Parts: sequence; C-alpha cells; structure tokens
Amino acid sequence: MKITLSRASLLQAVQRCQSIVEKRHTIPILANILLQAENNRLLVTATDMEVGLRSQADALVEEQGSITVSAAKLFNIIKELDPEQDVQLETGDSFVSIRSGRSRFRVASLAPDEFPALREEGSEASLVVSGVTIADMVAATAFAMSTDETRKYLTGTLFEVDDEQMLRLVTTDGHRLALSEVRLQQSCPARQCIVPRKAVMEIRKLSEECSEQIELFLGERQIRMVAGDNVLTSKLIDARFPVYQDVIPTGHSTRAIVARNEFDQVLRRSMIVANEFTHDIRLLFSDQGIDISAHNTEQEEAEEHIAADYNGQETAIGFNGRYLRDTLGAIRSAAVKIELNDELSPVLISGEDDVQSRHVIMPMRI
Repeated sequence: MKITLSRASLLQAVQRCQSIVEKRHTIPILANILLQAENNRLLVTATDMEVGLRSQADALVEEQGSITVSAAKLFNIIKELDPEQDVQLETGDSFVSIRSGRSRFRVASLAPDEFPALREEGSEASLVVSGVTIADMVAATAFAMSTDETRKYLTGTLFEVDDEQMLRLVTTDGHRLALSEVRLQQSCPARQCIVPRKAVMEIRKLSEECSEQIELFLGERQIRMVAGDNVLTSKLIDARFPVYQDVIPTGHSTRAIVARNEFDQVLRRSMIVANEFTHDIRLLFSDQGIDISAHNTEQEEAEEHIAADYNGQETAIGFNGRYLRDTLGAIRSAAVKIELNDELSPVLISGEDDVQSRHVIMPMRI
C-alpha cells in the first residue's frame, strides 16, 4: 500500500474511530484500525466485535493494499503533524511508514487478515431521516439509559417504528423514562430493537456531523447507519423492552409552567445540601409558585422560591434532584411544563413548546 492524502482528511477519518476501538483489549488486533487503499480512497475501519465503524477519505492511491495499525498511536502522530503538509502512508513487511514534510515515522503493524470483518446484515426496515432529527432525539433520551448491567435490556435505547409510521426512541432505568418521536416521511415496516449505549452515542456523534439525510437499517440482530461517508454497524441487545406505554401518565389534573434555566439553577443550589446518596429535593406547588427545599442528616437546609404558573391545589412532591436536572438538561425549550396528579403518582415533564419529547419521573416519599 502506498497513498498520499491531506492531513485533515486522514485525521478526521482516524479520529472518528477512536471511541470504537477497545481500550482494555484482550485481543491485540482490536486495538488497531484497518486501513484499506482502493479506488482513490482510504477506508478506515474500527470494531470492538459489537460496534463497528467504517469511514473513508479521498486519497491518491499509487499502490493498493491494506494493513492494520495502532489506532491510538496513528491518531497521536497525525494530530501533531503540520496541517499544511499532505501525509504519505506506505507499508513494509510488518510496519507502516508515515511521511509528512520533514517528519518520518515507522510504526509496527499487524496483518489485515486477522482483523474481524465488518458484516452488514440485510434488513427489511430502512428509513431516511435528517441527521439533526436523530441527534436531537438521542440528546432528549440518552440520559435515562440504565447503567445496571444486571438488567441489560435497560442499558440501551429502544428504536421503534410503529404501524402509523412514527419513529420513536425510548429509554428508562426504572425510575425515569424519556421518549422522543417523529413522523416518518416514507413507509417503513413496524420494527422494534434495543440499541446498546455505545452505539447510541456513536449514532448521535455521526448525526451531529452529517448535514445530509442519514439512512437507518433496523434488522433482527443488527442496526446499521449510513451517514455521508461513514457506515456504523452494531449488534442489538437480545431482549424485550418493557411495555413503556403503561408508564406514561395521562389525564393529569394539574400542571405548572416554569422557566427552565431558573428552575435548574435553583435545583443546583439546593442540591449542595441535599443528601449525597438520595439527592432528595422537596417541591411544594401552590398558586404562589414552587417552593424548593433540601436537607441532609447534618441538619443543613436550603430553601428557595421560584415563580411558576400553577393551576391546582397545593401539593408537595419529593424527587431525586439529579433526575430532575438531567431531564431539564435534555429539554431545549425556555420553559418546562410539569404535569401531576398527586404526591405519589408519576410526573410528566416536557418543554412548553415541544411536542416531540416527553419525560416521566417517579416521585420519592418525603
């Protein structure tokens, strides 16, 4: 293999692969990325056997070929090279030569035939949607994925297409739930799949970078995403997602509308003295607004009042303050709508002008 390409193109392709590469690898080849030179382009592939990403960059290919090289080492070298100089890669028997301007590097490599193949499963369910839309949907829901590995089915995001052509992303950790949905512009078969956390975060990053439409393929065992010059594949979590529809409350008797930033600032201050394990915060809703208070076992206290538009009877509810702040951080609207029934029922929170995303939080006994 012998190719020449711009430093910027190579850096971007290699950088995308960094979060895919297995950091604590037990198989040496998984610390490497696969470089393939063909048809005036360089293909850069990374995988951890669960999630895989293939990116590409335009290149002048003098000799076709392929090789694997340490992802971290190659990235660190490229980012330190002169941005104005092109980069030449050339393979030897068991090394890669990197040249740029006055810089010369020789880096050890492993044979490409040891690198796991990036298999792409066929799929009946494919859909096209804007990158901005997918990025927003992931941003609105990813925070509620569980970190409890004993309940694997909660550690990912449900991607669902229903019979009415609604694409829906749902996450829950058992204490809170986040949902974001959008109507598709084309027909797609109904499908459900649970996408692992790592793949979800990569989908978000690629969606944010892609100014074009992206394509998603929802298979029985794999999700595949095509975003510009990048192809992401991931195995799915083989489990059944909870019946989330039963968790979303309806028919609320009262609601409060409050400025999101101000509400978040008050919560942040109150949590300084909240219990460091339960993070419990007390919210008292009244026609005067919301009184927010917190205390801990050392008898320290915080109290603050915030203006709110509230239309119900006086109600006091306890919450995990971290859950509240995570939810507010996922909402883009200037004001949030809090819908509630009583002190023990789930609360529905959404942006005042947002019809796409909804969030449910279970209250705490106070």
